[in-house]
Amino acid sequence: MRKNFKIVAGLVTFVSAVLLIILVYNAIKSVQTQTEENCFAYLDEAADRLAADLYKTTDMDHTILTAMATIIANGGEQSRSDLCNILNSYDSTTSYVDYVELLYPDNTMLDADGTVRDVSESLDFNEEAKKGVYISDISYSTKDSAARVIRNAVPVIQNGQTVYMLYGVVGLTSFEEEYITNIYEGNAYVYLVDGNTGDFLLDTWHNSVGNISDFYNRKNISKDNFQDAAVKIKNGEGGNLAFVSQSTGDILYMHYEPVGINNWSVMVTVQDRYALKSSNEINNTLYRMAAKIGTIIFLYMLFVTISIFNAYRQTRKLGMSDKVTGLQNRNAYEAFLTSNKDKTFELISCVYIDVNGLHELNNLKGHAAGDRMLRKVAETIQEEYPAHLVFRAGGDEFVAVIENMSQDECQAKAEIVYETLMKKGYSIAYGVATQRNVTGVSGAVHLADEQMLENKKLYYSKHDRRMR
Repeated sequence: MRKNFKIVAGLVTFVSAVLLIILVYNAIKSVQTQTEENCFAYLDEAADRLAADLYKTTDMDHTILTAMATIIANGGEQSRSDLCNILNSYDSTTSYVDYVELLYPDNTMLDADGTVRDVSESLDFNEEAKKGVYISDISYSTKDSAARVIRNAVPVIQNGQTVYMLYGVVGLTSFEEEYITNIYEGNAYVYLVDGNTGDFLLDTWHNSVGNISDFYNRKNISKDNFQDAAVKIKNGEGGNLAFVSQSTGDILYMHYEPVGINNWSVMVTVQDRYALKSSNEINNTLYRMAAKIGTIIFLYMLFVTISIFNAYRQTRKLGMSDKVTGLQNRNAYEAFLTSNKDKTFELISCVYIDVNGLHELNNLKGHAAGDRMLRKVAETIQEEYPAHLVFRAGGDEFVAVIENMSQDECQAKAEIVYETLMKKGYSIAYGVATQRNVTGVSGAVHLADEQMLENKKLYYSKHDRRMR
């Protein structure tokens, strides 16, 4: 009968496992497909918003700079102070521009604070005048040659001649802090890439910017890879990409979209740990999967409950933990003695502790009070001796067996336990014993037990109570 039961249980287990695998696989496929569709749609929306915002803000900056250039041009010959006043009139609160500056024909640059700098090594007025109105790709600040910037340039024209070049300068460091998306609770990352060169103008994930070619070796999950994406970006197209992060191992979902400025594209990415947070559709799929799995598990459990219950009853008998104190119990203590009976110890110490007055406290205030005392004793012992070497060997008896601890150290720790408990109103009797070059721990335990009994007799003789 038992054999037949095992056969049936085995068959049920096998069939259940197969069904579970099929169900889980189908559910994962369904969830994965739905999640990717939702994620790419979400990233698409975010990229569209970012691209539109950058285009709109940059166009607004250009409009303001054009108006400032017109004011300068119509003002005739103006003093440096007048020009500074115009530069200072730029309101950057709704702009990505950090500051404005004015380039003179002699290749000197006027700052809004009146500072004039020679920038001939960075900019050439004649070359800048030929460009006319433009937005630069990655350039470098004339104030700090290491600072990456973008220039929104507008010529100041008087009588058909360019007399100044006006720049709205966007610092890419500050731009990185402002050009963000809040999708996925702010856990998505934004990139801005120059499609012509592949250079990143902006990278809000990595500590340094590079080139899109740096990602060519990434393992791709989607049909397209980074080489395909680079071609599409260069051609001003949008698209999706899924790949494995080289630094974290996460799967990253990406959507890229042209901005409409130069040949820039904005890229938005999110790690799968955030992208896979369930939508309503995914939750419904998971609920259905959970219901099916639960049904199968329930059917399986009907067959194995009897055997599990029998095994559980046997396991309870072998319980090794004391419920009152949380220490290892008598079973664990005896198993410890048995497992070490043939082991040779160079130095073994034992402290045997008996709680004085437990019986009287139980009679006087109830077992709850006695349990509190036992827990306090256990906690105090564990403060001095390793918890995994401390046992509740009996009702009011505790034993700690420690290898390579000297007699003096073991005695000192026992004294601390004794004094600490005395201050809390509890009393113990203890014995300490140490042996060298012995086999097993029973000898040390026996000696410590005898010493404890002597101390316990002494305690009760002084307190005029029957020893327990």
